[in-house]
Amino acid sequence: MTEQYEDTKQFPYDREDENVRSDDPTEVIPPVQGFSPGADFSILDTFKQELQELTQAEDVLIPVKGYEASGLQIKYRMPATGQEIEKIGRGVQRRYKDIYDRNLNTAMEMMIYLCEGLYVQPEGVEEPVMLDPQETGEPCRFDERLAELVGMKPEDGMEASPKAVLRKLFGNNELAIISHAERLQRWLQNTKADLTSEIWQLGE
Repeated sequence: MTEQYEDTKQFPYDREDENVRSDDPTEVIPPVQGFSPGADFSILDTFKQELQELTQAEDVLIPVKGYEASGLQIKYRMPATGQEIEKIGRGVQRRYKDIYDRNLNTAMEMMIYLCEGLYVQPEGVEEPVMLDPQETGEPCRFDERLAELVGMKPEDGMEASPKAVLRKLFGNNELAIISHAERLQRWLQNTKADLTSEIWQLGE
């Protein structure tokens, strides 16, 4: 009996079960998985770079479909807090009852609110340039300057409100507006998101 007990203390687990820890406090257990020498520095550098990219993402340029020759892009800013976007959503819900109208107007108001200006980049031009036909030093937004550029004349009785100008820019195609706003929403949620693909192409 004594010999059997001593053997049990010496081998308190099945020899074949290598995942069971020994009761011997002097036994050194190696780490499960460690970094190879030098690899941890590379990973840390990558981590810091990614963090910097996320914190420095203040704006984005999103192309407008249908304007490939001129390379039209709209520049949007990152809101200071999510409450700015939530406030837009609450206001739209109070004014519109239909779900489609809510989605469309939320998209348009978000685009107008976050818009920093329109830019163009024709083929051969290395950097986007401001769309500034009046040479004011500031890019057009969804304003009277853009209204004039897209042919909205006061004598035509067309309201030059920001929403009306936005609609005109997108050829009054509501689905194109919603699709563009979806790209903006994707960037707001993830500044590294792929904005060139349709949402159905991402498997979401």
